[in-house]
Amino acid sequence: MEKTMGDMAKFLKQLIPVNIPETYTINSMFRNVSDEEDIRNGVLAFRDFLYRFCDCLIDDNSLCEIPKKGKKKFSDETTLTVEFPFLNNIRSILINIGHHGILSEKGDSLLVNGWEILSAKRSLNKNSTVKISVPQMIKSMRFLTECGIDFDGIDLSMKKPDISKIEAVEITYPDYPIMLTGWKALGIAQNELSSRKNDDILLRCDYRALKNEDTDVASILKDFIYPLSAPLQELVLKLHQHYLDSGMKCNVELWSFCVHFTYSYKRKAIWRFSISFHNGYRIILKTKNSSKYADVIEKFPEFLQEKISKGYGCDRKKGSGHGNCQKGCEGFSFSLNESFLDISQELEIWLDNELASMQKKKNGQKTPHDTKIQKVN
Repeated sequence: MEKTMGDMAKFLKQLIPVNIPETYTINSMFRNVSDEEDIRNGVLAFRDFLYRFCDCLIDDNSLCEIPKKGKKKFSDETTLTVEFPFLNNIRSILINIGHHGILSEKGDSLLVNGWEILSAKRSLNKNSTVKISVPQMIKSMRFLTECGIDFDGIDLSMKKPDISKIEAVEITYPDYPIMLTGWKALGIAQNELSSRKNDDILLRCDYRALKNEDTDVASILKDFIYPLSAPLQELVLKLHQHYLDSGMKCNVELWSFCVHFTYSYKRKAIWRFSISFHNGYRIILKTKNSSKYADVIEKFPEFLQEKISKGYGCDRKKGSGHGNCQKGCEGFSFSLNESFLDISQELEIWLDNELASMQKKKNGQKTPHDTKIQKVN
């Protein structure tokens, strides 16, 4: 089924943290924006604005039904510039205002000096000079007014506003002005701290970027699994802690509209938990030593044995040329839905034995397939 911009908006809502703590220490690089309490309250207000923005997209039939552009993608990463240009224009405007906007002394407005600054098209290339076209800028700004943002300095009711006469644009949010403070702080974080492996700080309302201390990985994981059922949340957290206790390390990557928690042993990735617009919630196993514990695999359900016997690799392609890879090399992929609970015990036994084969346990020690693992109901 073809995905739409409405689907993208629903997915974005899942990436926005529900449980932002009321108290946390703000890094000193943001304290010139406002006092810490105002920044924290502003972040909460900006989070609520993003929810409103997503709901407006979902409720707007003319925008909601716009299909994703480009060919079917098997990778996790979403390229907004190609797949949803309108949403990318909105993202660019929000980042430009957050980065360049001058917060008033009262904190009730942001001032952007010049149309050129406001219309810069944002991408991973921070030095890009590409601009959003005037018609697309007007369309995007009109939509943002439907989300509660006001623009002073341009008459959006005109069919073709004369942008040559625009010296500055003042942005306000009358419903809850403190939102502008959070917007400004997150805009600075987006510009100063974003990278390919930690992108869209602003659009995800990633308050963690503002904190003075590191965030525990389990806490980050909880933020992203809340849309799952309680048994699936419990299972993901159980696996996370179990493999940290077993000697694995977890690396978190917050890519463009996809999140990876990759678990590795001695720098070799063994499995990962992933969330993406294209592929949903998944667990991917990249096991390579199944032949060393074939007696364990033989006890698995037949369909799982068949999946393992087929293996994975770069032979899974259609056509040729750039963009046709189906990501067969990424490993054994399992959608994280309710049916996953039925095979969770087998997958944990599988991973335990894979890890044991890498650790080269001494003869006579208890092996993972001797251990009874409690199944999550």
